[in-house]
Amino acid sequence: MDEDKRKHLEFIQGVINRHNSNSFMIKGWTITITAALYALAGTLKEPSLVLIALAPIVMFWGLDAFYLSNERCFVDLYNAVSNNSPVVLPNTKILKKNFNGSSNSNYAYSVPNYNMNFKKFKVWKDNSWVNVLKSKTILGLYLSMIIVTVVIFIFLNVYLTKRIEPIEVNAKINPSEIKLNLKTEPPKIINNIFTEPANKDSSTINKAIPK
Repeated sequence: MDEDKRKHLEFIQGVINRHNSNSFMIKGWTITITAALYALAGTLKEPSLVLIALAPIVMFWGLDAFYLSNERCFVDLYNAVSNNSPVVLPNTKILKKNFNGSSNSNYAYSVPNYNMNFKKFKVWKDNSWVNVLKSKTILGLYLSMIIVTVVIFIFLNVYLTKRIEPIEVNAKINPSEIKLNLKTEPPKIINNIFTEPANKDSSTINKAIPK
């Protein structure tokens, strides 16, 4: 293997590694955000907050499929460079049949040295964003998270409804039976002079001496 091809493969491998790291980071952010929303909904006793987790799940699902789609294209590019031969693909596996001008001929593509154009491999059905979106590795994770979100929402609704259910108490209050007994009246202050309450039999008046 000559030096140019080795360098070319290193460049492609570096891009593949970055796509793989981004995909792993997206999965981590998805789990972190959804777990935080689950905990917040349980703490605040608001089941509707759980449904907000569906938004980041769907968004990261599409983004993860986008990175995996590009990663597959770079993997095919790597294989084409390493094999040192044109990529030939049957027409049945091409997403756009009119890409090479004929619907009956196979698709062939040769990769020049240091060429990083991965979009040439987007015509493959296996590399399309829609097919990657439905792949087992992507669909299994995000679809299971959607199911878990719905189950937690239903559980919180049922659990909180049972806890907040009011208790019926049979009680009657007769207003005529309510009596307020005031034993003493608060003292009155007139011009810095304290007077005794009216219900006490005393005529003593205490004068406040300012300090």
